[in-house]
Amino acid sequence: MVATVEELAALVRGRLVGDGSVPIHSARPVREAGPGDITFIENERWAKMLRTSPASAAIVGPHFKRLSSDQPLPVIEVDDPIVAFLAVRTHLGAAQKPRWTGIHPQSFVSPSALIGENVAIYPFAYVGEDAVVGEGTTLHPGSVVGDRCRLGQGVVLHPNAVLYPDVTLGDRVEVHAGTVLGGDGFGYRLIDGRHVKIPQTGTVEVGNDVEIGANCTVDRATFEATRIGEGTKIDNLVMVGHNNQIGRHNLLCGQVGIAGSSKTGDYVVMAGQAGIKDNIEIGEGVIVGAQAGVHRSVPAGQHILGSPAIPVREQRRVFQMIARLPEMHRQIRELAGRLTPRSNETEPVPAGDRDSRPD
Repeated sequence: MVATVEELAALVRGRLVGDGSVPIHSARPVREAGPGDITFIENERWAKMLRTSPASAAIVGPHFKRLSSDQPLPVIEVDDPIVAFLAVRTHLGAAQKPRWTGIHPQSFVSPSALIGENVAIYPFAYVGEDAVVGEGTTLHPGSVVGDRCRLGQGVVLHPNAVLYPDVTLGDRVEVHAGTVLGGDGFGYRLIDGRHVKIPQTGTVEVGNDVEIGANCTVDRATFEATRIGEGTKIDNLVMVGHNNQIGRHNLLCGQVGIAGSSKTGDYVVMAGQAGIKDNIEIGEGVIVGAQAGVHRSVPAGQHILGSPAIPVREQRRVFQMIARLPEMHRQIRELAGRLTPRSNETEPVPAGDRDSRPD
């Protein structure tokens, strides 16, 4: 699809500065943009790259400093350049090959399953007994929808994503390749010297607009449901243990691990490799720093870091002190050397030995 800069400005409700008749074929980042492309810069740090870019137009923020008159690049001023750029990129790619719909004969769909309209079920996808697949859903090759699963509208399961039986997904949920939802939770009891498995009879419930990255695992609950709240986004290689209650619009970054029966509020952020102990609560708006180890509940609004995790300001002071340890060690050795008695000084005679001396 080809559009003029003026048409794209109208699309994103931005303010056009410069020639609006310039044709645009595609949208690319500033490092890769060329003639016929529109690009964007989020802040002034990228302005220098834009001045030397061969791009035909740019999307900029409201405080962008206008380019010099000898380089009259047309720009579209908006409040959020990234959001506008994504909208333009989607618009320009709208002429791509239409989405295939249908049920491929090499897939398996149980006769008892209820399949909505405009679905795309690719070869080697599997839909179990009494499952419900909502309108507009896409099941890529190798994806598995277990018995009695419920999928809302517009769900996307990428290749080899697996839903164990009784998993429920809301509308517009996207599950990337290799992820497993509804596997057994890690629950055992030590009986007569043996680890005896506790049956995991619960389910997994995922809210609307959730996206789960590649190779993640979300375990089913022991009794009721492990829940992922609406709008939450989960990065690759994340582990969510059984019985967890994840709030709305959380961000769980790569390699986060959350042990069982924990709860998070809304808008919680967990940076990469953060680990959360079982049976604790993370309050609304909490930010957990990278590689933090959280061993106790955290009140709403805190930013914590370290292992064990403490408020970030305290942890930064600890890090500063650790950095000073070599110098502190050197100073202690010097002080210890100054306090050591000199070898040529006469040692005091014990009182008990004075009477044994001759007159």
